[in-house]
Amino acid sequence: MKFKSNLSVTIILVICSFVQSCSRYSPRLEAALSLAGENRVELEKVLEHYQRDRKKYKAACFLIENMVGRYTLTNQKLDSLDAEFFDAVGNLDIRFEDTEVNVYLVQIKVNEIWNRVLAKYGDPTKYHYGRSDDLRSVTADYLIDNIDEAFATLDYPWTSHLSFEDFCEYVLPYRYGSEPLTEDWRHYFRERYKWIADSLAGNTDPVAVCRLINQDISTWFLPAGGGHIFKNHPRSLSVDQLRKCRLSSCVEQAAVALFAMRSMGLAVAHCTIPHWGNRSAGHDFNAILTKDNEWADFSAAKFNPGENEIANKPPKVFVKKFSRKMMTEDELEVIKQFDFPYAGYQDVTSHLVKTSDVTVQIPDSLKDDVSVVYLCVFNNKRWVPVSYSYSRNGRARFVEMGRRIVYLPQYYKDGRFRPVGDPIFLEKDGSQHPAVADSANPVSRMVLTRKYGRFKYQLGYAGEMVGARFQGADNPEFENAVTLFTIDSLPDSKMDTFAIAPVKCRYVRYLYPDIFARGNAGNVAEIAFIGDDGKPLEGKYIGIKEANANNIRTVFDGNTRNYLRVYQSADSTAVFPGNVIVVDSPKPIWIGLDLGGDRNVTGVAYCPRNDSNNIYPHCTYELFCWDGGWKSLGQRAGQKDSLVYENVPSGCLYILRNRTEGKEERLFTYEDGKQVWW
Repeated sequence: MKFKSNLSVTIILVICSFVQSCSRYSPRLEAALSLAGENRVELEKVLEHYQRDRKKYKAACFLIENMVGRYTLTNQKLDSLDAEFFDAVGNLDIRFEDTEVNVYLVQIKVNEIWNRVLAKYGDPTKYHYGRSDDLRSVTADYLIDNIDEAFATLDYPWTSHLSFEDFCEYVLPYRYGSEPLTEDWRHYFRERYKWIADSLAGNTDPVAVCRLINQDISTWFLPAGGGHIFKNHPRSLSVDQLRKCRLSSCVEQAAVALFAMRSMGLAVAHCTIPHWGNRSAGHDFNAILTKDNEWADFSAAKFNPGENEIANKPPKVFVKKFSRKMMTEDELEVIKQFDFPYAGYQDVTSHLVKTSDVTVQIPDSLKDDVSVVYLCVFNNKRWVPVSYSYSRNGRARFVEMGRRIVYLPQYYKDGRFRPVGDPIFLEKDGSQHPAVADSANPVSRMVLTRKYGRFKYQLGYAGEMVGARFQGADNPEFENAVTLFTIDSLPDSKMDTFAIAPVKCRYVRYLYPDIFARGNAGNVAEIAFIGDDGKPLEGKYIGIKEANANNIRTVFDGNTRNYLRVYQSADSTAVFPGNVIVVDSPKPIWIGLDLGGDRNVTGVAYCPRNDSNNIYPHCTYELFCWDGGWKSLGQRAGQKDSLVYENVPSGCLYILRNRTEGKEERLFTYEDGKQVWW
């Protein structure tokens, strides 16, 4: 979705040119006031109120000037839906330990409420909305209260390092997105954190205050559980709604921190990564301005400054500012191609990750066509712009780009992007080189096992099987059990089979590692005990008393796409699906088979929980290489768990597409006989 607020900025530019010599206000302030209609009276009340207070007057001007393009959506049906939904969620008894089982239980209850209100009010994404612009609706009392409360925080010792400009950008703002405005949020949080002012009297370190507030947030706000719902909510959530729902996606996490911490004078910013460089989507989090005027990133209710991890590869990290850059019409035309509001962002990439500058040489054949170059990353489906630069002397220079990412320089013409040159590898060490298809020196044999890389969370699932034991016995209690095989290394994401010396037994089981000590759910997709004929043995399902046939069948059904989890929960009213074993306290966990008689076990096989991006026999795949564009190298049917292509151009980028099902696909290179993901 393209952002429309740039239109308002254009209007301001036009108005400014007419009012410069005929107003007692600055051109930019007069331009904003001229858009306020009848509400101009309210805004001028604020300016008159602060006539004798220079700093507060400047703060009022800052807010009014930057109200342009800020609004909330209006719809009475949405108001009713929100009231019923958030009141109901607010009445839930939620535990705030961020565990998989707790998040799961919360999601079940919240989904039930959400589906109930959707059935009553319909899908809010299909409503017709009005728009309440701040310039035309914000009252004088609201702004005056906001300004006075914000300035009151300057009495705290940890604000002594703040410049007036930083105060205006990161403490003063009255909203963070398109949320309905809430009257008392600053007062509410200042009262809540009054104890901090007492306990840290004289402390000038804003990070220390941030940690205390973040710890408190973790006692009433869950940093998970609401993403799939709030992602489709038409407007941002208000403070009241955030306090009631107490669960979130990363955007709501960032919002809670802004409200809670700005109320105590902390210069906290909403950071955003519009697009990752090595996967789809993006991410939101926070950063605090330290007393050394450096940004320290954190994640609300989860990670304090110094603990936060940017797990993927960001090409650009931005801080959302309340002010908007004044831009020429040409500049506004350039940034239309971004799917995020570029004019309101400040680049802080080099503050948070290692960066390098990238210079693009524009071919002579394109110099007349290319005045602006966009540097793009692949979002699993297409190349999307993350930065731009003007062409100068046949070159475009991009500063402070995130590393270990492939970038494609493009220009925009006749309604679409076109490549300026080859993709550019920006390596981890900052070195750069182009991705050039070389058909003269092809890869003679390319073996492909996946179409998407294994990310940290997938490796985490695989790690949950390490330490598990496959055992056999001649009795159902597994007294004097024989360990047939132990998983002692990280499993692959596919079904792997391991031969063992034949052992005759009637009862076999998979004995979990101590998942409770590790704090995980012991995720397993598939296990098998192999017989003399090389096929999985069959039998009657057995296991701990809490495991039923539906549970156990999950890992013996030959399907590596479903998986079995183990949760510890004392909630006897919770309803869990068939792929969850629930125990009320820590205990040894096992599941297995009664083979009905003594059988030879000659091997074991297993697969961890995975993302279904492996190669499957029933699917058809198509390999593409980049050579001025994506060029097909032909389709292949999956052969067990791999694909083979021969005489493939070397040195370039590839993607593998599943033509039968699935949507995730990722750039890779082929190096030393292996897929390397980008």
